[in-house]
Amino acid sequence: MKLIEEIDTSEKKDIIVEGLMRSKGVYLLVSKPKVGKSMLALQLSYCLTNGLPFLGHKVTFSPVLYISTESDFGQLQDRYKTLQLTPKEGSLFIMDRNGKPTISIFDHEYEIADFAGDKKNNKFVIIDMLKDMDLGISYDINDFQDIAQKLMPKLRELCEKYNITILFTHHLNKRNETLGSTAFDACIDGKITLFENRNDHNHLTMKVINRDFEGFDVDLKRNKNQTFKISNPIEDDEIDENLIFFIKYASYKKDFEFTSTSIIHDAKLKTTALRFERALNLNIDLLKKEGLHITKSRTSNERKYHCVYEEPILEDDE
Repeated sequence: MKLIEEIDTSEKKDIIVEGLMRSKGVYLLVSKPKVGKSMLALQLSYCLTNGLPFLGHKVTFSPVLYISTESDFGQLQDRYKTLQLTPKEGSLFIMDRNGKPTISIFDHEYEIADFAGDKKNNKFVIIDMLKDMDLGISYDINDFQDIAQKLMPKLRELCEKYNITILFTHHLNKRNETLGSTAFDACIDGKITLFENRNDHNHLTMKVINRDFEGFDVDLKRNKNQTFKISNPIEDDEIDENLIFFIKYASYKKDFEFTSTSIIHDAKLKTTALRFERALNLNIDLLKKEGLHITKSRTSNERKYHCVYEEPILEDDE
């Protein structure tokens, strides 16, 4: 037992992906089959090994061990070629099941220990997928006690033992819920869910819930090379009608505070608070070009915005 002021803050967990993941955490990436979670996991591994932002979120450079229970070395190489991504040399390690039904943690523990090294710096492990990973325990994915008291503690034991962060992939059931026991959702540190648009499989929604960070939803677009980017509903000069009304309102008010709920009433916008807030956050840079300088702050029960309008300057006039 310690007093809170006695806690050594140097022992706090590092942020691996800003707003998404902390060191030594256990995270879940889940979707229906064939939606693209493996490609998203490979894209994450590329960002981590190169220290590049992942879908707009800053990352801490981390070597990655990618354990694939469904693809072999050659297939993973082909996927990286499809993605047109090149991990930093010497930073991405691959493990496949080498023709066996499962990958046994005991068969590869020496390699995992070697990957972890001196354990001073956090390493990242992706398990794609968990169902064919033999952790030395027997469990029923539909049994709450098995998941909460056997599987999850085993994963956390590995995190602590080797100073690693784990992301594992899993499936959604027919009700768009995590397949198996609700303990999966209850015991993890964060969950990333991919939902494919029924009418366009290249447009998806990524829903994030998290123990340490604020949850959020973001729309994604799948590129021709199978990578994902944040989908901007406003391309080039095509401006959503509600944002046009908001720009007109801002040019009149000049300097004002608002919430997503208050602004749809004050500016008479034809949208919902949630949809406007999503469009606003996706188009901050575009609105800045129109002369709107927006900052945001958080109170205990709402998100507030402050907007200052300045007459936009055409590039030719500068």
